[in-house]
Amino acid sequence: MKIWIKRIPEEGSTYEGEEPPSILELEDDPYAKVTGPISYELRAQVVSDELVVRGTISASMDLRCVRCSEFFSTTISDSDFLRVCPISKEIDFVDFTKDLREDFLLHLPGFPLCDDACKGLCDQCGANLNVDSCLCKKNDKPNAWSALDQLNL
Repeated sequence: MKIWIKRIPEEGSTYEGEEPPSILELEDDPYAKVTGPISYELRAQVVSDELVVRGTISASMDLRCVRCSEFFSTTISDSDFLRVCPISKEIDFVDFTKDLREDFLLHLPGFPLCDDACKGLCDQCGANLNVDSCLCKKNDKPNAWSALDQLNL
């Protein structure tokens, strides 16, 4: 997304549009898939020798749940996008594509959950406990942590 500085009136200018999902460079990511364009509603204004851009960015995504390993749909958005960059008379435009990407990636959750009540996978057989109950016999295998119960400090 490029903003042409000389086209911005004194009171500022509003930019609304979409960028392709490819700007996020997540095509090969096994945990996150962008399912729609990156939408933006930004306001740009020249203040002294700086360009101030603020607004909202958002996109639809499919993220892999860290508990059950299933994909779920969500919208990632930032309503407080803000960038300030110095400008001079030699600069015709400022490209904010990398700034949009950086801000968006910083708003991705580190440990996405499909639901706060997600039960996850069985640690013995790997069954998705949200879909079905586990049929394995958990007591057949020794618990690796049970030796700590015998520890006498």
